[in-house]
Amino acid sequence: MFEQTTTLLHNLVSEKTVPGVSFAILTPTETRTSVFGDKAWLPEKTPLLATSSNLYDLASLTKVLATTIRLVQLHEKALFDWNDAVINYLPDFKYEAITILDLVTHASGLPKSLPGFVIEEPDDVRAYVYSAKQVKPAKTFVEYSDLNFLLLGYLIEALVPENFESQIEKNILSPLGARQTSFYSADPKKAVPTELTDKRGLVTGIVHDHKAFIAHGNTGHAGLFAPLEDLLLFANAFLFDGGAPLFSKQSLASIQKNYTPQLNRDRGIGFDLRKIRDHFALYHTGFTGTFLVLDPVTQHGLVVLSNRIHPTRNNPLFLEKREEIVDAFLAEIK
Repeated sequence: MFEQTTTLLHNLVSEKTVPGVSFAILTPTETRTSVFGDKAWLPEKTPLLATSSNLYDLASLTKVLATTIRLVQLHEKALFDWNDAVINYLPDFKYEAITILDLVTHASGLPKSLPGFVIEEPDDVRAYVYSAKQVKPAKTFVEYSDLNFLLLGYLIEALVPENFESQIEKNILSPLGARQTSFYSADPKKAVPTELTDKRGLVTGIVHDHKAFIAHGNTGHAGLFAPLEDLLLFANAFLFDGGAPLFSKQSLASIQKNYTPQLNRDRGIGFDLRKIRDHFALYHTGFTGTFLVLDPVTQHGLVVLSNRIHPTRNNPLFLEKREEIVDAFLAEIK
């Protein structure tokens, strides 16, 4: 079962595209996990712990496992409508036509990034977000951008007067029992190192993303650390428990809807969408080498954790191989 997917995952390590991999394949009848390869190549070659407790910097999986889920919970409480203007809740935002749905589907027209913007102090991150100039009209083009989810993190704090990370801990991690998941930092003995940089050295157990690092946390776009076993708790909620204990079956169905059918990419609430026969599977990636595919319709899932930016982010081959793995997995779902 899933022989091609498994082979391609092992090839990531045998061909030295990544140091090591922790992955899980979930089906209605079984969950199969595997951990193999190295934790680090520098400063010396170190094997992964032979368990599913290695702690990975999830990077942008934070967008769907924290920010998106919390937004869905607040939507269930009728604290906002997806078509509400962002400026109604964040008065410092300057674009009246951009809605919350535009942000959560990356159809806001905001740029992918702001090259050259200096971020050295926590206040610089918020300045970065609010200085961004719209490059396309909203609802005309999908452009994946951290800006959208930084804004959504601020929105969550505007809707409920409590800091972002506390809300995630209380309403997502605790109900799931995800006790090893944390924000911003993780036990360096269990943490899988990411990039070797001139400024920070070998980044281990501290968030890699520059904006999240400088902000000292409470960012909606990145920051979570988690092991494979905690990721399985999220996957089980989506695949087998109808969203419980996170949200309702109705909300799960709304997440899977395609809100950008006429645009360049198919997007659900928070997630990228991948076509599988007559429906969409939920898909998302993280810059550090993490990705997941969840298909609540057939109850199949793939969770892959790696540190593809160790020791350097100059690893475009991984991106090609990731797409091959996802395509193979979707093709092998019966």
